[in-house]
Amino acid sequence: MAITANMTTHDGISLTNAYLRVSSTYIKKLPETDSEGNTSKVWKLVYDVLIYKDKATRDDATKEQSMRIKNLHVDHFKCDYSLDATDNPYKLAYADLKANSELSNVSDV
Repeated sequence: MAITANMTTHDGISLTNAYLRVSSTYIKKLPETDSEGNTSKVWKLVYDVLIYKDKATRDDATKEQSMRIKNLHVDHFKCDYSLDATDNPYKLAYADLKANSELSNVSDV
């Protein structure tokens, strides 16, 4: 699974129909502080995203690693996670990624 989206990198470079793929996910219990300063541990889904100019660049084994695009706004995330979740963590990560305010014109590929 992957998506395409428009975005602007942290360096100010505009990308149209960039190819994004969630490369890894894991569940972790992390400390979180509420508005009153109380700290508790909550479950988070942590995921990493690989970004490429397009699918052809991703599929070219000789260029894949050297052609990854760095975007600090989009390449590593945490979102809330419920231990009662029945969906696959990758599916949840893609749903969260699609809702990212840094992306526009998001579509599945």
